[in-house]
Amino acid sequence: MKNIIIGVLSAVIVIAVGASAYNAFASPNTTTPAALDATVSTGNGNGSGTGGSAQLTTVPVSDLSAEEAAALLFMREEEKLARDVYNQLFALWGMPTFQNIAASEQTHMDQVKVLMDRYALADPALDLGKFTDANLQALYDQLMAQGSLSIADAIKVGATIEEVDIVDLQTRFTQTDNADIQLVYNNLMNGSFNHLKAFTSALTQQTGETYQPQYLSVDQYQVIISSTNGNGNQGGNGSQGANGQGNGAQGSTGMGIPQADISAATTVHGVVNSVDFTGMSVTLDDGTALYIDLGNSRYIQSIGFAPAAGEGVTIHGFPGDQGLYSAITVTIDSTAQIYAFRDANGSPMWSGGNGQGGGNGNEGGNANGSGGGDVPDSGGQGGKP
Repeated sequence: MKNIIIGVLSAVIVIAVGASAYNAFASPNTTTPAALDATVSTGNGNGSGTGGSAQLTTVPVSDLSAEEAAALLFMREEEKLARDVYNQLFALWGMPTFQNIAASEQTHMDQVKVLMDRYALADPALDLGKFTDANLQALYDQLMAQGSLSIADAIKVGATIEEVDIVDLQTRFTQTDNADIQLVYNNLMNGSFNHLKAFTSALTQQTGETYQPQYLSVDQYQVIISSTNGNGNQGGNGSQGANGQGNGAQGSTGMGIPQADISAATTVHGVVNSVDFTGMSVTLDDGTALYIDLGNSRYIQSIGFAPAAGEGVTIHGFPGDQGLYSAITVTIDSTAQIYAFRDANGSPMWSGGNGQGGGNGNEGGNANGSGGGDVPDSGGQGGKP
């Protein structure tokens, strides 16, 4: 359970999902539904060039536990909450970022609906601003009250929603072993990475204020904010999403992070505390707590890097931007298996050529390498080269 505090408003919302408790900030409503069939794009708008798309129909349907079913129903309404709030804040303040991200949240709703249809779950979604879950209804009312105070408060509401979404999706991802559900959750989470960056950037542009994370650790927040989307995912024409279509350059999924200066690389040893979608928390042999930036979430999953808490690890890495310590390789003590995150020159293993321009990203200019998953998050240029 998380305590949610926004400005002058303070609330503690407990959402029961199966055996877990969740305190959620949700997202805004859009009145323009984006059609989505059984294709779930692995791409994010805002210029991320994930060229191919993954077909859910190629992923076998697995048994669904009561907890997994409850989580899907809740996620459907949570994405609706995000969509509803952002659409309402756009109507109030006229800021394009809210409209663009609301459209993205609609695609997120649609992706969850595809899963619900696969597992024959009844849709809990109601009309604009209305929720089956009483806690989400109360939360929506509180968020709208806060977001109506000023444009700065509205932007902070958006950033807070995305923070909590990321934390919640990370947790829920670990609570299911169904590949189709993991695919969608990961796609939603990467969208939230982009949304968080868009809101924090907008806050600085509008007010000069630097957003301070409330639910993510400072290290994980810096990894997300400092990443630059732009490398193409394997394969051909990227499509699917809210009017986003373009050509993705060949290569593995990447975040557009350039070759790093690894001249100051060192080797340290410690014990794993936890692993998340962007890095790993460890306690070094001397008792120092250290967060290790691992890079791209899809790459982390693709190589099967998931050491258990308490596992001994040897990390060869270097001090990076914002004081973060980034991994070059991680060796698991018990198996001696080595996982590489950067090559000997400091280039990220997960990057594969820049996503080449191609289609138009919805609600924003041209999206370089748009694979279509999420629409661009701000009103001007849709993609980053």
